[in-house]
Amino acid sequence: MLTSLLVRVAMVALTMGLVCWIGWTIPASRDAEIRLPLLPAPPATPELQFQRQAREFTRPSVSLTLDVNRAKQQDFERLPGIGPVLARRIVEYRESRGAFQDIEQLRRVKGIGKKTFEGIRAFVTVPPTGVTRPARKTA
Repeated sequence: MLTSLLVRVAMVALTMGLVCWIGWTIPASRDAEIRLPLLPAPPATPELQFQRQAREFTRPSVSLTLDVNRAKQQDFERLPGIGPVLARRIVEYRESRGAFQDIEQLRRVKGIGKKTFEGIRAFVTVPPTGVTRPARKTA
């Protein structure tokens, strides 16, 4: 009875080892490797074109930068990776602690980590002390 059990356990272990070994040696996408060079590029849909343009647009012009000391919650929501909750936190942080002295202070806002900060760094600015800009009228 004990030998029968040991033989069965050994067979299961051998089978599992063989299955795992075969799974690791076969490429995951053998068909994709063969077909990709032969297929023409898929037609560009408007969504794909927009995504491609959004990826290519990495650095804004000077007129597109956002003054973090004067921006409203809706302005922050337009930044990549910033949603309504995080935009509200930025505004609340600014109201409770005063104006930002440099953009690095945005990292102190809960929810803005290194990755989010690097994503919005090119889009935000803090004007030098003493420089005031006229308030923007919103429609």
